[in-house]
Amino acid sequence: MENYVDITNRLPSKGLVYPDKTEINIRTFKGKDEKLIAEISSENFEKKFLLIMKSILKGIEISKLTLGDRMHIILWETINSYSKDYSVEHECEHCWKKSMYTVDLSKIDSIELPKEYKEPYEVKLPKSGEVIKLRLLRVEDVIKVDDMIKANQNVWLYRYALSIVNDKKVFENVEYLENLDTQDIMVIRGFHDKFNHGPKMEIGYECPNCGGKGVMPVPFRLEMLLPFGPELQRYIGNSV
Repeated sequence: MENYVDITNRLPSKGLVYPDKTEINIRTFKGKDEKLIAEISSENFEKKFLLIMKSILKGIEISKLTLGDRMHIILWETINSYSKDYSVEHECEHCWKKSMYTVDLSKIDSIELPKEYKEPYEVKLPKSGEVIKLRLLRVEDVIKVDDMIKANQNVWLYRYALSIVNDKKVFENVEYLENLDTQDIMVIRGFHDKFNHGPKMEIGYECPNCGGKGVMPVPFRLEMLLPFGPELQRYIGNSV
């Protein structure tokens, strides 16, 4: 029996960007999921993980998830399918010595969308005076961007063109952005920065060498989805 739990109100977006929002449920990984995870590489991550999410989530069209919600789901699976403990190597900003830290993933802060956020979001461009409508990027958008990168295409404006809400084709919006003043483009970029949400992938540390304190990044690695090496060995403990 597959046990699902409701995470609708735990998502960083709070479901505000999903117009047909129902209860969104998730389950922990199973062996059948690990089979797919074992096939993941840097080249195929976007599409492979999309297939995995279709198996572990209910109540939402997976390709419509925001990127912040997807990262939340990755952390949820790591914590609940494996462990909240995660190893990170970091160079102290005070003594410049590298050390290994055991990070408690459950203590990573998350940025949520403001309750009043609605899509499409209207912004007024300062130079042209136009009012345009924008939305946050979704999983399906980063798959398109990833395909463009693999085709050696410049995606700088393409990714922002995907976020414009109108009845034009994406490359028409790319051309539109190409002819905008950079101060107008800065407002569009600012929208994405302002409403960036999801786990804040960093955490405080205290250096074991000098006692210095600071904040270190917690990078995403495949071990979050499929522990191996030292990450795997920690689960064995003391066998009898």
